[in-house]
Amino acid sequence: MTTIIAGGYEGVRAPRKRAPSLIAAALLAFTAAASVYAQLPPVAPLPAPNGTLTQSPDDETINAKVKSAIAADPALKDMELTVDTTDAVVTLNGTAPASDQIARAVAIARAVAGVKSVTNILAVKTS
Repeated sequence: MTTIIAGGYEGVRAPRKRAPSLIAAALLAFTAAASVYAQLPPVAPLPAPNGTLTQSPDDETINAKVKSAIAADPALKDMELTVDTTDAVVTLNGTAPASDQIARAVAIARAVAGVKSVTNILAVKTS
């Protein structure tokens, strides 16, 4: 864009600098998202009891252990979900108030002994 500057000289107007505000906004969003995940304690696999042989549990046992582990976590008390297990593949279906609760439920299910994989059909509940 050409403009006339005082004194009759022609010049080009410098573009506005928006990069610092965009970088600050992105940094703020990243920090807020990271703080949500930082509040949840890590999930570790449950150890096998001493003196027992570890073997592949059946689907009913896996299902019961996943339900029990999720129900025992106080951060997941507001979730409405069902757990189904077929051939050691766990399917979580239902709703949760927040996406971090969904991630936590999936992590807990994966940590249960005998689980081959987890299929996540959980969704964030809208008001």
